[in-house]
Amino acid sequence: MEFSNQRRTALAAPALIILALCLLFAASVSGNRGGRSLAQEGVATPAIAATPATPIAIEFGQLVAQRPVEIHAGPCAEPGETIASLTPLETPEGEAQGQGTAIEAERSYSSVPVAIESLLAGQTSVSVLLSPEELETEIACGEIGGVSDEGGSLVVKLSPRNGSGFSGIAFLSPEDVGSTGASVFLAGERTVAETRDLAATTPDAELEPLVAPTPTAEPVQIVDLVLLEWMIDMPAETRAGQVNFVITNEGAEAHSVVIESGGVVVAELDNPLDPGESSVLSAVLAEGEYVVYCPVNEGEHRDEGMEATLVVVP
Repeated sequence: MEFSNQRRTALAAPALIILALCLLFAASVSGNRGGRSLAQEGVATPAIAATPATPIAIEFGQLVAQRPVEIHAGPCAEPGETIASLTPLETPEGEAQGQGTAIEAERSYSSVPVAIESLLAGQTSVSVLLSPEELETEIACGEIGGVSDEGGSLVVKLSPRNGSGFSGIAFLSPEDVGSTGASVFLAGERTVAETRDLAATTPDAELEPLVAPTPTAEPVQIVDLVLLEWMIDMPAETRAGQVNFVITNEGAEAHSVVIESGGVVVAELDNPLDPGESSVLSAVLAEGEYVVYCPVNEGEHRDEGMEATLVVVP
């Protein structure tokens, strides 16, 4: 039997209408069974993205008369105890010479009471902080390491931190026995001319002469402590106050350090140091006599001779 095109169209139209109604009914049943939503049926619904928190703006372009610089134990990504606080970075006052488009550089010089060999023996880094009021914000950092020249000097690159735009170098050189000269140079994105203009238009803003600030607190004492088989090599005396022990294991076995006074533990390393490792142990010591020893192997290392006496004077 043959049908004309008009006949086929007339027969197909009611069928299509019925099919469409069935599909609509099925969708209605699956989408809202008994008045319940898809979420109530256990069907996952698209998550609504949370509005991101507005980041706190950090003003890196502010004028800072004296910018803090420190040497820390550990790498830049995981800084540890402060080994030494350096002379703050300063922008020199006075009339600028040469091209005003030159980038302004801050600089400082410090004599650090730690031998450069001790700084190189373990993981240490130079850290520059935003300002005395914002010590939690680091703007540049560099790990201490590299190839020293014939005189034992070393240049450390300071890379930007937290998107500050500041970078520079730290020039470290050996001085007297047990001390290191540290010259730090840091530059941001502001030119010499822009710095002078900003100082002139900012209330109470001042540029500083290049002089060391007057200390406002007792300096931290630095004590180099070397662990060997079977001895502890360290000074016999230090001053009262905060003392940072820069500890290096130059032996062939794992060693640790405990500091006692009158049988009471004053400070101790959390974990033994493997050969070649270094750490910093901080303690506030009062005037008196202290015993420093290695507790490894239930006191065997101490019995072998790894014990020393430290006298703390006013």
